[in-house]
Amino acid sequence: MIKWFCMIIIIKQLFADDFHVTIEEIEEEINKKKIYYGSTVRIEHQSSEYFLHSHLVSYGSGSGQQSVTGMQADHDYNSLWTIKECHNQPLKKYDDQIKCGDCIRLEHMLTFRNLHSHPHQAPFSGNQEVSAYGDNGNGDSSDDWILECIDNKNGDDFQASMWFYLKHKITSKYLRTNKKDNFNQRNCGYHCPIEGQLEISAQVAKNADAKWKIYSGLFYQQPQRIEDDYDQDGSRHCNSYGQCDDIDDDEFETVVQKDL
Repeated sequence: MIKWFCMIIIIKQLFADDFHVTIEEIEEEINKKKIYYGSTVRIEHQSSEYFLHSHLVSYGSGSGQQSVTGMQADHDYNSLWTIKECHNQPLKKYDDQIKCGDCIRLEHMLTFRNLHSHPHQAPFSGNQEVSAYGDNGNGDSSDDWILECIDNKNGDDFQASMWFYLKHKITSKYLRTNKKDNFNQRNCGYHCPIEGQLEISAQVAKNADAKWKIYSGLFYQQPQRIEDDYDQDGSRHCNSYGQCDDIDDDEFETVVQKDL
């Protein structure tokens, strides 16, 4: 028996037509997923239906760090975040399932900077600034967030169907946005690189502005078993894809990994 990990990529609009399934069927499949460390996800804000987003655009005020915004388009790779353990905590493995109440970091997939907050003022809401910070995934304890599941208790398995709050561990403020907090020519100037996007900030209140959900992504699943099969002479192996070859046990794991 050989254990391996299966990664599932679910991009709703791109693949629904190709595979003759509906958006609703894909959403139902996503909602069944238990989320493991190392998964890369797209996170949706409840009331605005915008996505947590970052890019190589720095704030013109406050910290001057890489900005974090809400983005309407759901197919932008800049809206993908990898879930990791907290700063200076033991490294989580891909078979470690995320639990409600866990302390996590979110690393921006394309810039390798972590979702971050600190006592700087956000551009125009007056809330606490949220930025992307660090170098190649390395930052500091201001990158730490507590995953608070809204309808589940701490210790429950975290699933994609769950709405949640992200509480900044150091300042106890909640990740939030609102459609009224949008970047436009009045507050961002002409040729604003983030015009039409929403300000992301952190607030004291735990309300509708602070509700989030996993929308889609690349999910690690629980380890599965691949059954070996043998011919009568005991020399032939068949993996779960029906591929057989005359290989010995030491070589079998390498072949299966290449098949994946």
